[in-house]
Amino acid sequence: MPLFSQSEAAISYAEGNGFQLVRNGQSTSYDILKGDVLGLPIQVGDMILTDKNSFVEIQLNSGNGGVVKLAEDTTFTVTSLDGNGGGVFKLIFGRIRVKVAALTGGSRLWVSGYDTVAGVRGTDFGYDLFYDIADEGGERQTSVYCFEGSVDVVQYDKKTVSKIDLMALEPFILNAGKMVKTRSTTPDAKLRSVKIDNDISSYWSAYPIITAVGLPAGGTEKLEVSEELNLDSSLETVKRTYETGGKIVFAAGVGMMTIGGLLKAFLPDNDSANDLSTGLLAIGGTSVLAAGGMMIYSFTLP
Repeated sequence: MPLFSQSEAAISYAEGNGFQLVRNGQSTSYDILKGDVLGLPIQVGDMILTDKNSFVEIQLNSGNGGVVKLAEDTTFTVTSLDGNGGGVFKLIFGRIRVKVAALTGGSRLWVSGYDTVAGVRGTDFGYDLFYDIADEGGERQTSVYCFEGSVDVVQYDKKTVSKIDLMALEPFILNAGKMVKTRSTTPDAKLRSVKIDNDISSYWSAYPIITAVGLPAGGTEKLEVSEELNLDSSLETVKRTYETGGKIVFAAGVGMMTIGGLLKAFLPDNDSANDLSTGLLAIGGTSVLAAGGMMIYSFTLP
């Protein structure tokens, strides 16, 4: 089936167990093992939460577009799509890798996290955002790393609340083979590039992007900051996202378990009915567990 019938992005590859897609306040669980997720349209406003040991690749529309790969245990939202392979995305938690061919015209791709924005025209880069709940205060750790091409990296604070504020900041140009790290415990530390950590390189060597993308193109032209960038740097936003998402996923899981239980009680006792009810109970149970994990995690954040 064509990937882009009515959408500017679609899932082009998936492996592992499954993921949750939250759209318009409704959560849907997808079982990758059933093999019915390829071509699934991804829309502006969608939130995707990958399960443990599960990976999803989102192909952006247009032959000159690119691919965003979500690693396991990652929460990611689509803020905007421009229809030409670019867009704005927000990483809430986890790890992603982005490979983008040369974008034309005003098309750009931006990824924002808590206080760091990465913008590209054509490159291969990654972005990690994790919280160390073992440390007092839940230290936030952000890493942006570039495999090919270059990345414009801008670090901002709570005083940076608009596009005008962000444009006033000088971007840090991150070149191939390098990475920058930021930590919430040292917010004023100057950005400096170092060699990409071996564990990051090894991770992405084990889980490379599968969807074909044109070769990245370099460039020195300063990127124009997107109007769609969400500069909300409040940790409360992250906490609310996990708490709300957990409630939605929990409700969906309970609903599936209820339906599965009713089918098991009232349908004839045969293999087809048993398989259907057992499947619903299993998926519902997994969703409830995932929801519990999301809500518990939201409580651990400072």
